Amino acid sequence: MDIHQRLEAHAIIDRLVMDGPTFAADDARRLIDLVPVAPSSRISFKGSFRGRGPGFKGHAAGVGDVEMKGEAKEKTLTLNVPTSHRIGGYVVTHTPGAVDIELMWGETRADQSGQSCSLIYDVSTGEPQEMRLAAQKSLTLLFITFNYVSFIPWKKPETA
Repeated sequence: MDIHQRLEAHAIIDRLVMDGPTFAADDARRLIDLVPVAPSSRISFKGSFRGRGPGFKGHAAGVGDVEMKGEAKEKTLTLNVPTSHRIGGYVVTHTPGAVDIELMWGETRADQSGQSCSLIYDVSTGEPQEMRLAAQKSLTLLFITFNYVSFIPWKKPETA
């Protein structure tokens, strides 16, 4: 995408994600045309593992007991993730039938709810059907908690 297309796409995204129960279908159609389609894969995975490195405890003269926590570490794993485009403050991924819009810094928040949305459209006609908003949920098994994001209905295209 060239700079003019990115600027136009950024303005359209800002309008699409504004508050309200509807969005402009013309804006959605234009965004679908602007952002290149990446081939979709049946199986893709994107995850991160967070932890702390080793720390230590000790006694400091004149201070008392001290504890130093290890440095935070994070590993990211991706498998067959489609190409994304940075457009303003958003990361946009376009696969057949969906344009996913995510805040660029959204992954830094503990709760991913409201940090991304998806514009769903009919692949054969290119007509927008709805927008869905991210809602984070969690599942705990024994001592491990899995956080995952599902998309819930959010907006419909405005009718003329």
